[in-house]
Amino acid sequence: MDTVSFNLNGKPVKCTSQPVERLSAVLRDELNVKGVKTGCDAGDCGACSVLVDGQPVCSCLTPLGQVENCKVTTVEGLAENQTLSNLQESFLQFGAAQCGICTPAMLVSAQSLLDKTPQPTRAQVEDALGGVLCRCTGYQKIIDAVLHASSFTDKSVTPPANSAVGSAIRHLDGRPKVTGQLAYGADSFPPDAVLVRVIRSPHHHADFTIGDLSAFKKVHPGIHEVFTAADIPGKNCFGVIPPFADQPVFAENTARFRGEAIAAIAGEREVIRAFDESDFPVLWQVKPHVLLPDAARQTDAPQLHEGRKGNILVHGLVQRGDADTALNNAAHKVTVKSSTPFVEHAYIEPEAGYAERAGDRIEIHASTQAAQMDRESLAEIMGLKLDDVRVAPTACGGGFGSKLDISMQPYIALAAWKLKRPAAICYTRKQSMQSTTKRHPSQIELTIGCDQNGKINGFAFDGIFNTGAYASWGPTVANRVPVHASGPYYIKDYRAKSVAVHTNTPPSGAFRGFGVPQSAIPQECAFD
Repeated sequence: MDTVSFNLNGKPVKCTSQPVERLSAVLRDELNVKGVKTGCDAGDCGACSVLVDGQPVCSCLTPLGQVENCKVTTVEGLAENQTLSNLQESFLQFGAAQCGICTPAMLVSAQSLLDKTPQPTRAQVEDALGGVLCRCTGYQKIIDAVLHASSFTDKSVTPPANSAVGSAIRHLDGRPKVTGQLAYGADSFPPDAVLVRVIRSPHHHADFTIGDLSAFKKVHPGIHEVFTAADIPGKNCFGVIPPFADQPVFAENTARFRGEAIAAIAGEREVIRAFDESDFPVLWQVKPHVLLPDAARQTDAPQLHEGRKGNILVHGLVQRGDADTALNNAAHKVTVKSSTPFVEHAYIEPEAGYAERAGDRIEIHASTQAAQMDRESLAEIMGLKLDDVRVAPTACGGGFGSKLDISMQPYIALAAWKLKRPAAICYTRKQSMQSTTKRHPSQIELTIGCDQNGKINGFAFDGIFNTGAYASWGPTVANRVPVHASGPYYIKDYRAKSVAVHTNTPPSGAFRGFGVPQSAIPQECAFD
């Protein structure tokens, strides 16, 4: 068998993977170097960066064959004899590792710069790190850590006695972050785990019929099982707010947004990764769809849910005094209209994890922001007692609200339960963006008045929020916005109304502020 040989972190290695295989996949899967992260497989995020002969490269874009006889360095190669490098120590001291998913790539990129330029300028550091994205820190602490790395000498873990107040305290999980040892959702899959892949709707709104799955499996021997709504042992429904829970694990007969799950396949990793989804036996009947709230509220618009007339999920209202009279009597008033779009959370770590069946219990190891909420939802979906569901959160490589909702957890739980084998999944960037929640798009109109002295005299706010195909955090957004629409100002005569509207788009959910940032834009413009 042909092999590819190179030097990895000071040691010679030989790889049996195909020369065209991504270097990132070889490092992670064949050589078990999990400090190399994958966030996009497109060279966009830089999380997979390694050094090849001292130069930073995106290992997801580098074929294995290109590193033949080269020197490859990952974050695992920066420390010597368990002693952290000055750069790693500086990262700890400056708090440069927050969620930590980008930290290994930041470190190797910075090390490449410091090897050539021990005392770089800020501009040089910014340029060197420009190929690696961070969604947590705003880069300031990372840049400061690199600038001070060469002269860094303070390796104390805690501040001296009587000087703790105002001093930096190192994160308890800082060391595993800067060494690449902290395990995220895709970093600890059992070797015998099957891989799960979700089949999703390519249409905004469509009825569908799934064909002969027995025949399908016969011609795809590496696929061990196909799961649909009929295989859910409990309740085919979830949602973060139980009275509004409305999203199925698998759509039944009708898909309400492009990217909604209709089935999942589980099997051997190579087969699942190479599967062409056009081979899946499903027939589609496309239906009219609505993507904007104004269209969704028309009388002839398709209704997404029974009992939600006009596609309205919920209204929100906060009022005091008489806003209309106050505005009519105002010496000056201004009206501002604003609109904001969907905003993707864009965490560097896509949704990932694995599940194992332990007798009559199911155990989930996954990246999440809400382990207990996951547990409660999974108990209902799997038809199990709460005590029979265990959720062990891995490190979370960014979430910002979207990982409060469950995503891949039911699919791996179902596969592990039915097949009695560990089941793993890692969304691609496309799958993540297609199916997970976004910041609510908004259409806002507000009017503010004041008297001759500039004192606020009347405030009227109307906000329309696109909550997507399912509720998620829509009720929270619609009801929290009216509370905060005035900002920090005391307003005697105040009225704030909001409405969350269903459309055939991915569900909108939590995202740092629950709708308040959308309202702050027109509010501050009006005050200015």
